[in-house]
Amino acid sequence: MVVHLSVIVPTYNEKENLGELLARIDRALKGCGAPYEVIVVDDSSPDGTAELAEELSKAYPVKVLKRPGRLGLASAVLSGLKVAEGEAVAVMDADLQHPPELLPRMLEELRACDVVVASRYVNGGSVRGWPLLRRLTSRGATLIAGILIPKVRGVRDPMSGYFMFRRSAVEGAVMNPRGFKLLLELLVKGKVSGVREVPYTFSTRIRGKSKLGAGEVFNYLLHVLALAPEYVRFTIVGAAGVLVNLGALALLVALRAPHLIASAVAIEASLINNFLLNDLWTFKGGGGGWWSRLAKFHFSSALSLLAQWVTSVAVYYLVVSYPLLAQLAGILVGFPINYILSKRLIWQRGQHA
Repeated sequence: MVVHLSVIVPTYNEKENLGELLARIDRALKGCGAPYEVIVVDDSSPDGTAELAEELSKAYPVKVLKRPGRLGLASAVLSGLKVAEGEAVAVMDADLQHPPELLPRMLEELRACDVVVASRYVNGGSVRGWPLLRRLTSRGATLIAGILIPKVRGVRDPMSGYFMFRRSAVEGAVMNPRGFKLLLELLVKGKVSGVREVPYTFSTRIRGKSKLGAGEVFNYLLHVLALAPEYVRFTIVGAAGVLVNLGALALLVALRAPHLIASAVAIEASLINNFLLNDLWTFKGGGGGWWSRLAKFHFSSALSLLAQWVTSVAVYYLVVSYPLLAQLAGILVGFPINYILSKRLIWQRGQHA
């Protein structure tokens, strides 16, 4: 049998839900005549989820992958993808919060795009039974993704854990997701020329416990920052440098250092801060050794540092005698020069996530 659709279902302690899930998937996909397979990727569930899946494989087209320990939902999907045979691949949870009855419509929509997202936030979609804090957290996470990752701004629910994509969309892509938001990784790194969203109602769990916790929220923030473009990360590092710069200046002014000297020392302190953060995070290394990159950073920053220092001194002595305001004006002038030269001269061969 030629498989058209592979449904990947990561599991951990989902024995109570698995039987109903597979029965509903089977009814939904048999009804539209789509040959399919379900790949259950289980992370050593102590409740016997994997064993039940193997038993149910006698009745349904199910493959079971057993993994040692809890390795994470997103990595489970990537493990399932390695054995998937379908040209279309769906990802869904086993907790029955993702209705299998939506699969035929998603498959139909996939004919005209590369990714189909089951969305809570388009017309007709909704969330049921969530407390206010959970709703705000979800909306806030979506807003953060839209601000920091330009490629997901046209998607209303980039946080969805229920989606379908063409296999060709991930061919050649280096996927390195954190936590459970694989869709973000797919939208940023995949070959995605079109995305469609179909509405559905996300309800609270009937059985079992949610896997969402503080650790997953932290992983999400790290994931979004890692997927953000280099210029966004460079700006974040620059913002940290501004705090270092102005903090050092305020300290030196309090010690009665002349503005000419205080400004130069504060600029150097922020430069060291920015180099370390950019080298470790924004561009993640590059050609030559660490000391060589540090020397190049100072050299390439000379123009921006000079522009920053001259602007700061000029504003302070000629416009307004407020040290912090004058220094901030210099920072705004020097930042774009610093970014362009840093990327082209120091980290041009750096690899970024």
